Amino acid sequence: MRCLGVADEEPEQMAKTTIRVHPKALDDWIVREDGGREFGHYGSRSEAERVGRMLAHKRRADLIVQDQNGTSRRAKARSGLISRLFGRR
Repeated sequence: MRCLGVADEEPEQMAKTTIRVHPKALDDWIVREDGGREFGHYGSRSEAERVGRMLAHKRRADLIVQDQNGTSRRAKARSGLISRLFGRR
C-alpha cells in the first residue's frame, strides 16, 4: 500500500515561483524570489536581469523585471540551443 503525499506531486502541479528583479537605488539592483529570499545585489540592471534569467530557467519560474519608474514586465527566461548559439543567456 502506498501513501500519497506532497512529495509524490509532479512539478507541473506545484505552484510556480516568481523571480523578481527590481531597483533599490540607481546602481543597486536586487534579485529575489517570491517569499523574500534575496539572491544578490548587482550594480546594473543588465547584470541583475542576466542572473534572474538564469535562476528563472533553472527553477522553471517566471521572471518579472521592474524598471526605475516602478513599471513591471514579465520577461522570458531564455533557454535552449538557439539562445545559446546566438549568445543570449
